[in-house]
Amino acid sequence: MSKVNENKVEDLIIIDHFIKDLSYENPQNINLKHIKDDKDHDIVSDLKVTFRRLDKKIFSLILKYTLECKNKSKNEILCHLELDYFGLFQVTEDKYDQKNLTKHALHLIFPFAKEIVEYLSRKGGSIPVTLNHIDFKLKEN
Repeated sequence: MSKVNENKVEDLIIIDHFIKDLSYENPQNINLKHIKDDKDHDIVSDLKVTFRRLDKKIFSLILKYTLECKNKSKNEILCHLELDYFGLFQVTEDKYDQKNLTKHALHLIFPFAKEIVEYLSRKGGSIPVTLNHIDFKLKEN
């Protein structure tokens, strides 16, 4: 008999997760027009991940997300955000694939980082940012 809902990736337990480092800057001049309605901006973002094995069944990830928004016509920075979000995980199986573990762990902690970025951008007085869902393409075993 086949297990229809069988988990195809390594089982993980999140031991802990938290903001490791956070910076948000809004260098806009208060005399400038209200930027929320301005369509003259570019947003550049980057996501990097650092994997660190602590022992046979414990590893950590640091999700580093940066975002910079600039005014296109004046090339002025409207806002800059840097977030390092930490996750500590335990593998419940003896075998593991580091690449797949990383993707699975990111799938688990990304919603927390996404919420922080969206909240700060809404409350930061600049361009509100909504992050799209990221498909980490979990490998089927």
